[in-house]
Amino acid sequence: MLAVLRAKAGLILRVTVLVVAAAVVAVSLMPSTYSASAVVMLDPRKNSVADLQAVLSALPTDPASIQNQIQVLQSRDLAAKVIAKLQLYDDPEFNGMLQKSVGSTLLGLLNPKHWLAGGAPAAPAPDQIRDSIVDNFLSHLSAESVGLSTTVNVTFTSRDAAKAARIADAVAQTYIDGLVETKLKASESTSAWLTQRIRELASQVQRQEAAALTYRAEHHLDSSDAGTALIEQQIGGINGQIIQARADLSAKAAIYDQVERLMKEGRPADVSQIVASPLIIQLRTQQADLLREEAALAIPYGPKHPKRIAVENQLRDLDQKIGEEAARIASALANDVTVARAQLGSLQSSLTSTQHTVSGQDLIAVKLKALEAEADSTRKLYESFLERLRSIQDQDGLLVPDANLISHAAVAGAPTSPPKMLIVLASFPAGILLGCLIAFLQVRLFASPPRRRREPDAPRPVSRPLQPAMAGPPILADVPGAFASGAADQVVDWPASPFSRAVAQLLGRVVPARRSGQARVVAVTALAQDGAGTNLALAMARSAARAGLRTIIVDGHFQQPALARMVGVRLEGGLMDVLQGSVTVNRALTRDPRSNVLMLATQIPPRDANAALASPRVGELFRHLRAICDLVIVATPPVSSSHEAPTFARLSDAVIMAARPEEGPGPRANGALATLSQWRSAPVGLVVVR
Repeated sequence: MLAVLRAKAGLILRVTVLVVAAAVVAVSLMPSTYSASAVVMLDPRKNSVADLQAVLSALPTDPASIQNQIQVLQSRDLAAKVIAKLQLYDDPEFNGMLQKSVGSTLLGLLNPKHWLAGGAPAAPAPDQIRDSIVDNFLSHLSAESVGLSTTVNVTFTSRDAAKAARIADAVAQTYIDGLVETKLKASESTSAWLTQRIRELASQVQRQEAAALTYRAEHHLDSSDAGTALIEQQIGGINGQIIQARADLSAKAAIYDQVERLMKEGRPADVSQIVASPLIIQLRTQQADLLREEAALAIPYGPKHPKRIAVENQLRDLDQKIGEEAARIASALANDVTVARAQLGSLQSSLTSTQHTVSGQDLIAVKLKALEAEADSTRKLYESFLERLRSIQDQDGLLVPDANLISHAAVAGAPTSPPKMLIVLASFPAGILLGCLIAFLQVRLFASPPRRRREPDAPRPVSRPLQPAMAGPPILADVPGAFASGAADQVVDWPASPFSRAVAQLLGRVVPARRSGQARVVAVTALAQDGAGTNLALAMARSAARAGLRTIIVDGHFQQPALARMVGVRLEGGLMDVLQGSVTVNRALTRDPRSNVLMLATQIPPRDANAALASPRVGELFRHLRAICDLVIVATPPVSSSHEAPTFARLSDAVIMAARPEEGPGPRANGALATLSQWRSAPVGLVVVR
């Protein structure tokens, strides 16, 4: 990269000068713009003269509400009001239809939409022009809160400093006027609604009170406790009479039971009611007199004396009369008990009837109370609405906005944009970077990248033409240590080792000089299945990448894939996936972890290797690889034990066959050469591996 930058320093300088000159010209043509800011403060104070919150609550000042007000300041409706107030529809700065230039006219004529429409472009509709002016106006307007305060900066940008200040003040004042207008509209709409609602409630109160009075009159209810007090007093009186009747019945029943018991025992004289009877007292007096007379006659006269018999007959008559009187008194007591019981039953019947009457009147009273409660509720609502209407009337003169314009916009003395000096200074590094990019693209697309210097102790590669296969292959190199595990890593870890120097010498013989736009394909095989051929192919690929060549190594071991396992990578797609068309070449290529070599390895052995080799996609693949890289190395299995090696040898520009010293020219090597000759392979060279 440093070599490219040194070689293309003149180009980079010219590009930088051109970019700086373009920046200077662009800055000189850019119009200057001025900004002006007006400051609006959301005032949380309230008017204590009248309760304006009865209609519309005060504007909150929390961060979310401030952001909402910023959105209002930047709204299209507010912008349209300001544009109409300041008559900005006729300002060319905002109305693009008034600033037609030659460039815009030419661009309009070159627009393909106008060609398809036919004729001249149609004039835009008035609504479209109005929307375009509003969009242009909003692109010059911005609003932002100041820290944690309740103030908002309203900034406007224009080509005229005085115009910017005038528009910024107009936006702020229009916003404040809008707050007052919003309150006024809310008050008017609320008053109208309350007036209509009050009229409805007044009519409703009249209907409900009239219904309650009509119901009371229909059911003959008085105004004392909904007409139920008299009935309740009547029930109380009947309850008292029932109690008295029950007590009287109990007393009379007890007296009658006692009299009946004494009468049955033959002791009527023990009955107090009989004893207290005047007739009984008179009869008892007569009986006493007769007993005294009988006692007086018993002395002088005998039992058969007529006087004694007459007295005894009188005594018997008196006893009979006393018995009859006692029976009459007992019968009178029984009648009293019957009358008391009948009176009690009558009182109970009257109570039951009165209770039924009370139940019916309770239902009537409940409905009456419901009607009266409904009327009372409607009246209270009517009175509250009437009071609310009175409280919000005549407040138009007391409406105070929730925001104040605390700082008018000042006319800017210097333009705020564009930053001309900053643009010119930034054009210098931009020009340098653009020049470097152009230099690298030029080298990448149109020239060969500089080669790396070879190691001082590496022998200079000598270009030598390869001989035909049957004419006896030349020995290209003697590579020691090719059988060691991880031999290909020496090219990266120890470039000065004998193995690395031998591989570099072999690479110089096979790829003598890379021509522009031409890639070389080299197939590497071996006489024995000992891994020396794969180690040699990977080492050559890493050495070529180290020399600055774009190198791709292809794993030609279809039956026993070896390359991916050797470098320790996991494949997303393999060579067979590319030949089948399921994966693209770019996705199948995998980078070697130790170098810049790209690998096209085999992941899964195919079912039919001959069919895969006979596919026309093989030739297309190698043509594509020649187009995208400088060198393609194909690691193939031994010629004598596979069909892959002859196929890849036919598609290559050169074939390298690795052999041990003891396997030099002999029957086995001659047989492999004969097979390659039958396939008309590229020239073959031998490499002695130890």
